[in-house]
Amino acid sequence: MIDLFSVENYRSFARKQDIELRPLTLLFGWNSGGKSSLLRFLPLIAESIKANGPPVWLSGDVGRQATWPSLVSKATGRGGLSFALGLGSDDEAVAEWKINGDLEGRWQEIESLKFKGAELAHGGGSKGLLPNMECHSNCAELVELRESLNKLSEQVQWISGVRVRAPRVVTYGGGSSAVLSPDGADVVEHLISAQLRSGADQILESTQAFFAAMGEQIVLDNPVNGVWKLLLHPSSGPQVRVDLCDTGEGYSQVLPVLVALARAKAGGPRVLCLEQPELHLHIKAQVELAKQLVDVAKSDVDPRILVETHSEILLTSVQLAIANGDIDPGLVKVYWVESRADGTSDALPIEFNDKGQPNNSHLLGAFGEALRLGQQLMTKQLRMSKG
Repeated sequence: MIDLFSVENYRSFARKQDIELRPLTLLFGWNSGGKSSLLRFLPLIAESIKANGPPVWLSGDVGRQATWPSLVSKATGRGGLSFALGLGSDDEAVAEWKINGDLEGRWQEIESLKFKGAELAHGGGSKGLLPNMECHSNCAELVELRESLNKLSEQVQWISGVRVRAPRVVTYGGGSSAVLSPDGADVVEHLISAQLRSGADQILESTQAFFAAMGEQIVLDNPVNGVWKLLLHPSSGPQVRVDLCDTGEGYSQVLPVLVALARAKAGGPRVLCLEQPELHLHIKAQVELAKQLVDVAKSDVDPRILVETHSEILLTSVQLAIANGDIDPGLVKVYWVESRADGTSDALPIEFNDKGQPNNSHLLGAFGEALRLGQQLMTKQLRMSKG
């Protein structure tokens, strides 16, 4: 399990950023500050490991046909990218890469690769992120790193910021993929697979729990062999059934997030990178989503849930869970991604005490505008009542 990663000269992060991954890690900040870049870094690395092409694979779902000049920080003018992965409970199990790239976008190559302090590649000694199997004095470290990286690539589940609407009809051919599609296009197939295993399947039950808290019940209907529909109905009115695709956007957007969380507890990928999981959800639903995040974060599977969000409700709900004793504060960490005037950004760490209080003032800027608007409204209302 990965416990940390660091990046330097990556996107807007010109300076080295150390991101410690807790079971629940939240990224806050203004738009275009770099939150998405940080959250997508691990999916990008997982995709690069699987591709085994250039060191950083930029032609996949995460890279989105990016170029090397767009990957490195424009503020520095340097073509080199450095990053590290902390792989496991052993504090020494840190892999460090330095990758050089052409600022005209023609090539990239590994300058150096170290694992546990041992040099495994130097001067183009490895094609992709996986080190070559040319055993030398550090053969044991090389084999261990390859195994760790391959395992990591299978554990990363990315849910992108915009998910597709649940389809009206699904033709199911049997089975489901190892990971969910980033846009949630195959989420119904995963639910069908869960129901066919057992009506009491953990993935199905966890997903249904969210909708039950909303006073709804989600049903998989199989009207024709091999054809399925995902329906929603009020818990008190089972005769009223509506296709999920005919409901508001919120339920379609949150469904892949719920299934990814449920799969983490049921043996699926445990490194979850979730972009704006609260998208289109009202306050009550956001509170329930926070409960789901907390429930998985404190579970025995020891996940790493990385969440990019703008939701004050989500954060406050997690703080309340800490204050209520529902989750240990040591399992939660927040990073405030702060943009600088020079176009660079920094990720500032925030921890909480057992009362759910932050240990510094970085988050004050997050919701200051909402407080100012509230104060302005109250002042205006007082003046109007007097006049």
